[in-house]
Amino acid sequence: MPIKKLSHTFIKKLKNPRTRIEYSDTVVDGLVLRVTKTGHKSFCFRYGASGKRYTIGKFPTLGLADARKVSKKLAIDVAMGIDPMKKRKQKERDDKNTFNNLTANFIKYYTPSLRPKTKYEYERIINKELIPEFGSSKLKDITRAEIQKFLDRVADKRDKATMSNRIRSVLSRLFSYAIDRGMTENNPVISIPPRKKGENKRERYYSEKEIKKLWSAFEQESEPIQSLFKILLLCGQRKGETSRMRWSDIESGVWTIPSKDSKSNREHRVPLSSTSKNIIGSLKSHNGHSDYVFKSPVMENDPIQWFKRAVDRIQEESKVSDFRIHDLRRTAATYMAQLKIDRTVLGKILNHKGLSGDSQITAIYDRYSYMEEKREAIELWNNYLLTKILTKN
Repeated sequence: MPIKKLSHTFIKKLKNPRTRIEYSDTVVDGLVLRVTKTGHKSFCFRYGASGKRYTIGKFPTLGLADARKVSKKLAIDVAMGIDPMKKRKQKERDDKNTFNNLTANFIKYYTPSLRPKTKYEYERIINKELIPEFGSSKLKDITRAEIQKFLDRVADKRDKATMSNRIRSVLSRLFSYAIDRGMTENNPVISIPPRKKGENKRERYYSEKEIKKLWSAFEQESEPIQSLFKILLLCGQRKGETSRMRWSDIESGVWTIPSKDSKSNREHRVPLSSTSKNIIGSLKSHNGHSDYVFKSPVMENDPIQWFKRAVDRIQEESKVSDFRIHDLRRTAATYMAQLKIDRTVLGKILNHKGLSGDSQITAIYDRYSYMEEKREAIELWNNYLLTKILTKN
């Protein structure tokens, strides 16, 4: 390789060689000028025993003075044991590994394996909370302090400690996923503790007067919202499981919640009272063409999914300002307990392992379904609701 004290004039006047040629600069060790037979001129930095070449830039876009400055910096990196080529490739990976790219990958490959309700909540938090905050940031640049500040803002300024904890959980799962995929090397969320306040369990259930007002408000709603809310109170099941009820899940007066839709990951059979059967049967003319009993009025052959506006209307109509859907399940359970329903039977109705006394052992060996006991208990609660609460003056 020819050795030359490179100059701007020399480089500019160089003619096209017959074959590619390289000139090694005598001013800065490692700086090389490469000239191809087509006249293309570029600077590179040569380093290491094997003579690795790191392309710096094209001439004249990059001048000689700047090429020398870059070469000196690269020489310092090499002296410190840093490989410039590996450093560049890592930077390219870091530039590509943005939070936006992580979430797109996560939603495409990870969330489809989640239960519908969990999938919806993960994607809602990602799209509504996390992308607006971190979207264009590189993963390596997102710090613990930055995340802590964001979570504090959610918890304190927005007064949502529980939501702050949920956002933290999703964000931690995202970074763990990124580590598994080689997109980053650490999870800055792990060392951030969840808020102790905010996860207190709500104990609200409705008085008989409030139930009567709520039932009246339900009847002001159009279908299938009206019937859905009534069934939630009558059956005491979870909102997601109830809203995804299929016609094929109902047979001989029993509603079977498939394991894939059940929070407990096991099939759950709910005997329907005569009142529930009448309500569900009345929907046949509305939604009989759909797979779902509570069909979405917007999406074709999908269950209803949006409840916030209905909740707002019911709060206003009933004057029960703190009305929440999950409180209907708690209300049903509370009144069944007051009616002296056996705790185990109540747990079986609610499909609640702790309340029903189920453990890993009993779940395997206790195959008794308590179907008759559940049927009697639900019928007792429904009769009490209709004859003692809704008919009161």
